[in-house]
Amino acid sequence: MTPAAGPLEASAVVLGGGRGRRMGGNKLFLAVDGVLLLERVLRRLVPLFPEIVLAVGPEDEEPLRRRLPSLSSARPVAVAVDAVSGLGPLQGLTSALKALRGDWAFVVGCDMPWIQEAVVRSLWQAREAGSDVLCASVDGYLEPLHAFYRRTCLPFAEAALASGDRRLKAFYGDVRVTVVAEAAFRCLPGYRRSFQGINTPSELNRLTDLP
Repeated sequence: MTPAAGPLEASAVVLGGGRGRRMGGNKLFLAVDGVLLLERVLRRLVPLFPEIVLAVGPEDEEPLRRRLPSLSSARPVAVAVDAVSGLGPLQGLTSALKALRGDWAFVVGCDMPWIQEAVVRSLWQAREAGSDVLCASVDGYLEPLHAFYRRTCLPFAEAALASGDRRLKAFYGDVRVTVVAEAAFRCLPGYRRSFQGINTPSELNRLTDLP
């Protein structure tokens, strides 16, 4: 069955890319041919979600806000700023969940420009009444940075942070995780690319096949 069209009843959350040591700079501000990597990510998300939230560290808030007016996004973009810098993606998730207008967030990194609409919609369709997380399994591994999180995850994510565990999956044992098997995506051409990020300068320079 083909997933239904139209915006999903969820927000999109894009997590800032940290210091990007291998990339030579913060991934939030990396560009190819004058186009920010972040803008390429937003182009994929805007048709799918009524709200876009960027979760960034305190040091990146002002540089990002200066660039927001130039981003060609058809949706308003909100900025959620981490209370503490340098605590990784779990801190970004907690900041974003606090800022949401609704109950669900699709969370990705700012270095994931190949997000596939059909993959996202298939993941969303797998939610159940008690789901707190919708997470795909690819090659036998969970993909926490291309997943849906419900606001109900917030206290458990905060508790994991307080304990010193900064992994996105740190609180999975405390909530109901609906795992979507890879078989659900195999009929979708190029589904693996949806989960891929940009990790090296050479990968960044090969972004010639994107619209």
